[in-house]
Amino acid sequence: MDVKEKKYYPIREVAQLTGVRESVIRFWEQNFEELQPIKNRVGQRKYTKTDIDIIFMIKKLLYDEEFKISGAQKKLKELIAEIDGQQMELFGIEEKLTMDRLKDIRQEIIEALHMLEN
Repeated sequence: MDVKEKKYYPIREVAQLTGVRESVIRFWEQNFEELQPIKNRVGQRKYTKTDIDIIFMIKKLLYDEEFKISGAQKKLKELIAEIDGQQMELFGIEEKLTMDRLKDIRQEIIEALHMLEN
């Protein structure tokens, strides 16, 4: 989904853009230190484009890649460290995750072949 260019987005809009319920987003804020939206004077969360990208990354890790929370926390840190200083874009993250998964599958096949040879 295309994100309109605004400086800040309210949680309701972020939930609609990402397809993630507001309660889940709040839960993720407690479990992923990279997701820390600012809060205004009355405590309303305000998300940036980067926050939205991070939500998409977490969603992909948990729902598509089927990581557990702890694994997703670690992988998210790795992904953000790799793209530090670069413009974070979901497409690049998806490509990186796909390549990582393919490498894991390849390694599993090699290990299975070695077991069959013995």
